[in-house]
Amino acid sequence: MTRRPNFKTLLRVTRALREPDSRSAEGSGGLRDTARRAAQSALNDPRVQGAAGLVRDRAEAVRSRAGEGADRHLERLIGDARARRGEATPDEVAALLETRRRERDARIRRVQARQQLLDRAETPEQRRILTLVAGATVWAGGTAEAGPLRYTALLDRLAPSGSAEAEMAVHRALWTLAERRVLSVSPHGVVTAVQLLEQMTLPQLD
Repeated sequence: MTRRPNFKTLLRVTRALREPDSRSAEGSGGLRDTARRAAQSALNDPRVQGAAGLVRDRAEAVRSRAGEGADRHLERLIGDARARRGEATPDEVAALLETRRRERDARIRRVQARQQLLDRAETPEQRRILTLVAGATVWAGGTAEAGPLRYTALLDRLAPSGSAEAEMAVHRALWTLAERRVLSVSPHGVVTAVQLLEQMTLPQLD
């Protein structure tokens, strides 16, 4: 079984790329090329991609909670200041606050929808697939620019070695998700997430 690079290896390689040894002028090009290939191999490791996805999810959850708290605090400050002066909140201010509130709620719901989608994974391989699909799914916090996500692209990302064993694991995980109606695969090979009923009512913002 091929040994995968771990995070310490990735860190050393990245440092070597960013801080080349100026004393090793002779043959440094070859060393940099080797380091670059090793770094790319590490980044293509599905386990590294999965760990990076978890970090992004946690960071997004923290940002959402912080943003929600800041917005609610701002609303209270404005309301309290107006109340002390015995003034009503101007229509334009109230409209702005309402817009921010709707945007905040929609953002939180997208984060929740993403987590609900990822929670439907039963194996690490399924979670890696769903993480990539979520990245191309707008209602789950992804971006339209990342899609459409094709079957072949999933294989390239999750089984970069091209080995039959690695590709078969992706095939099994993907079709298990399709049978459970978590994912849908079009006749043209486009993979999309199937929305739950409650997710279909999420407000869409431009």
